[in-house]
Amino acid sequence: MATPFSQRTKSARTQGTRARAGLIASLIAFSPWAAAQAQVPDVVLYNGKISTMATATNDSVQALAIQGGKVLATGTNAEIRKLASRSTRSIDLKGKRVVPGLIDGHLHGVRTAYHCWTQTVRLDQVTSRAIALDAYRNKAEQIEDGRWIVTTGGWSLRQLDDARDLTFTELSAAAPKNPVWIAGANVSGPRVNAASLAALGLKAGDAGVELDATGQPTGRLTAPATERASQAILAQFDTHGIDGEAKCLSDFIDEALSRGLTAWADAGGNTNPWSNKGAITDGLHSQEAASWLHRTGKLKVRIALHDMSGFRGAASATQNMENSLGFFGDDRLRLLGPGEDTFAEDPDFLGYVRMAALRRLSLETHVSDTNHDQILAGFEAANQVYPIAGLNWRIAHPVGGAPTDDQLRRAKAIGAAYALTFTPLWRGGAAQRFKATKEAGVRLCLASDAMNVAPWQPFQNLWMATTGSVLVPGAPGVPPGERLDRFAALQLVTSECAWSLGLEGKIGSLAPGKYADLIVLDSDYFEVPPDQIRKILPELTMVEGQVVFARAPFRQ
Repeated sequence: MATPFSQRTKSARTQGTRARAGLIASLIAFSPWAAAQAQVPDVVLYNGKISTMATATNDSVQALAIQGGKVLATGTNAEIRKLASRSTRSIDLKGKRVVPGLIDGHLHGVRTAYHCWTQTVRLDQVTSRAIALDAYRNKAEQIEDGRWIVTTGGWSLRQLDDARDLTFTELSAAAPKNPVWIAGANVSGPRVNAASLAALGLKAGDAGVELDATGQPTGRLTAPATERASQAILAQFDTHGIDGEAKCLSDFIDEALSRGLTAWADAGGNTNPWSNKGAITDGLHSQEAASWLHRTGKLKVRIALHDMSGFRGAASATQNMENSLGFFGDDRLRLLGPGEDTFAEDPDFLGYVRMAALRRLSLETHVSDTNHDQILAGFEAANQVYPIAGLNWRIAHPVGGAPTDDQLRRAKAIGAAYALTFTPLWRGGAAQRFKATKEAGVRLCLASDAMNVAPWQPFQNLWMATTGSVLVPGAPGVPPGERLDRFAALQLVTSECAWSLGLEGKIGSLAPGKYADLIVLDSDYFEVPPDQIRKILPELTMVEGQVVFARAPFRQ
């Protein structure tokens, strides 16, 4: 029986459709451009200098297409603009430099939820006494009366043009209705104002309230008033709850995006500088805020967390590990494994690291003045239990002059990595071995170790790594042999940092198929004079193809 015409037509159409699909599939397999041309980009950025960081050389392209939050294609203006449709948003970069979103390899960023960023003044790059005082005046105008204004660290009094302590009179005038608490390198403190004494129920002549020759408060607290202030600050922070802490963390994230930071490996934190007891994760003070932002679709950055177990030793951390999850979550928020609150000197350290390897968790630990070799010995022992090369094990912020050549050899042999930081370099200490570590072929991500002990702004850190300079006059900085060229330094905060977050192959470069996390710079990182690197700011920041920060030139 003959096949009806309608069925023959349908069969022919089906065969034709399959043939075209097969042809498209073969073209896509042969050429990424065919894949790009088969899709319509959501966004096209053109007329720029886009550093893709996708190869070992400093390659730039003119334009980039984004579809579904990922890079669809890169190329010339003509090639990329040809992909756009009427529904595509086209952004003229006007010749601006574009780089991938910056990554911090070891940042106590989630702690800004509890140590409320909204109530924090940072002086990381401030060099003027007048501007420092303006910062407290501006913060007092932004927050409610009675809220503490705090500065925990990351700056040195010696970086100011007038390096005298901020006085009681100055701080009282700047924030008459808000108690102030200031710490920092070379600060004789903490420093407070009149509102602080009122909030603490203290007056001139009370124990711990330092007086000048005229009997007036100097603004410096000593014991027992310091403990009273610490308790009062933490008591106020304890009232925020998850919603309040989420707002504090969100405010930090907005600031981070305005500085070009789109992702970081988070090291948790304790309650320093106001207490040495436990970890912030002992209460409702850390993961809850980040998790809530993520759950409600408001987490604009990528965070990979190493947990803290309360600084109660390796035996306690091993017990806590029974319920640990590693490499768990998604590409916005994930748990990696145990963090830096154990020390290699602990008699239970070997059991702790062996258990982490056995459970196939990521592990990060930090170096004291003497235990670097002990950590490596522990890592080597754990490597016999299960190969750690695929578990993202890292050593954070070794002391100046480290890692040595022998330590680099041992780390490379087992696939361990480093998070090298700028602590205590920025305040006059010896630098870690940035260039030697990179040249040894050991995995490395540059990191700040902020907030309490170091500056956090990413371009300030790139400035230190490339120029060797610091803001403290007379401090030696990074020796010439350990400085990085600009491209190498940028690699260590982009393409070579993705591994540290368990996101290798997904972030760190602007290659087709990777997330479109990028920043458009107000000045060209590769061309500005060296002393201007620390002042670079993004004019546009995108995470997963979405605009999360924009200055006037790129605001819609």
